Amino acid sequence: MKIGFLANGEMFGWEPKKLMSFIKETGYDSVELIDDIIFANGKDAKDFKAAADEYGVTISEILTQHDFVLKNAEQTAKNADLVIENMKKAADIGVNIVNVFTGPVPWTPDAIKVGKQVSMTEAWGDVFSAFDKIVPEAEKLGVKVAVENVWGMLAHDFYTNKFLNEHYKSDNLGVNLDPSHDALYGNTDTAFLVKSWGKKVFHVHLKDAVGIAEDGKFVFPLIGEGIVNFKALFDALKEIGYDGTCSVEFESWAYRANTLGGVHSAAAAPMLEAVKKYL
Repeated sequence: MKIGFLANGEMFGWEPKKLMSFIKETGYDSVELIDDIIFANGKDAKDFKAAADEYGVTISEILTQHDFVLKNAEQTAKNADLVIENMKKAADIGVNIVNVFTGPVPWTPDAIKVGKQVSMTEAWGDVFSAFDKIVPEAEKLGVKVAVENVWGMLAHDFYTNKFLNEHYKSDNLGVNLDPSHDALYGNTDTAFLVKSWGKKVFHVHLKDAVGIAEDGKFVFPLIGEGIVNFKALFDALKEIGYDGTCSVEFESWAYRANTLGGVHSAAAAPMLEAVKKYL
């Protein structure tokens, strides 16, 4: 297994060599990049890949997360096309894993409320219409699509993500396993999650959680402070023979603002030390 860090915050503005040298010097094997970093206007994805190679860092996954539950078929189709475009860009630089979610995005003020504004049937219809385009393209490109189930979304836990994956039964569709989101729904048996997904685990996020899956009623605290059983997580990953990346996703926003002075990269070193205690 490789240990990575998801770049965020002020790291959006860093040049490729600065980013990759920081990741390497901090002690990580990999970096995970958001599409707004690596495919941003004025930047060349090949520069990120060249810098990663120079510093001996792997780009483990590219996040191209765009909402498909929008009550707007045209926009859903555009978002699916954007994901496909980003998959092609990822494949061009040799990155074969992309992270997607389903939506609706619950932290946006105009997020669609499933069951109120749209039915469950309509919402899944939107998601299937997007994945009907995405999955065949992923198969052609040899790209693995890692669906992350996220609190408040249509695919929000193990069971709803499993429903999506089993609808397609594609070797190129799997999961970005983030146990913190399952924990918010009471699914705290991390060994069960890992072993049930098995070879469908394409990528892993390391993030803790406390609370329940309702806006304002949970936090993603520092690793080790929440209810995620990281020892069970790593033991199960070893048992299934997982040899991909486990990427630290730091989302302790109040801690970042109040303790780290708003500097996201300041969390990288202490989070790595916390992870090492479970390895």
